[in-house]
Amino acid sequence: MVSERAKELFKEDDVELTVPPNEPRPVLLIVMGPASCGKSTIGSGIAEDLHLPFVDGDTLHPQSNIDKMSKGIPLTDDDRLPWLALIRSTAERVCKEQWERGEVRSKDNGGLGRAGIVIACSALKKWYRDILRGDPPAHPAARPEMEVHKPATDNLQTLFLYCHGTPELLAQRIAARKNHFMGAQMLKSQLATLELPRNEPGVAWVDIDGTPQEVRERALQSMKVVVRKEVDGNE
Repeated sequence: MVSERAKELFKEDDVELTVPPNEPRPVLLIVMGPASCGKSTIGSGIAEDLHLPFVDGDTLHPQSNIDKMSKGIPLTDDDRLPWLALIRSTAERVCKEQWERGEVRSKDNGGLGRAGIVIACSALKKWYRDILRGDPPAHPAARPEMEVHKPATDNLQTLFLYCHGTPELLAQRIAARKNHFMGAQMLKSQLATLELPRNEPGVAWVDIDGTPQEVRERALQSMKVVVRKEVDGNE
């Protein structure tokens, strides 16, 4: 339960999107990877297992981005940056609402003991991931008008689960998909853009080659390991 004093502090601080700093730090779990890696399926499975809300980042794309991808036109940084900032602010808002409604699950009850959310997002470049971490980089494309601003809170911690598959496996999977705006022609562009999240903090990997249940179990265990190390271990 949320203490009355914590609620009072929250109102006093009047920070629109953040869980109060004296509460357990909320977590944004990003399930990342190129098209057809299964990040939405894996992410929704992790969210269900951890009793957290799930958002497919594709649903946050503006229609202009969807129109371009449907035509096989790769997105530019100008297309992606407001979308990435929206993912971060959405996570902040959902975690705040979760805390306010008293829906945070304790560890003993199968949760993380803190507010959290799982979002599927390609997050292909390191500096895209830095935006999702709430640390907008000094990058030429991150102009003020792109709205890649400092987030409302530093309290939200971002972790990543990279869904790894061979180019051959990814191509097979995307060829089998129907009625999705991301076509096979986009996979090559995404793989060329992808910067593997090696040597970055708060990143776990999962091999997507296996049955859905096998991958789900591996993904959950990998995510739990990085949460214990990067979140629980810093308390």
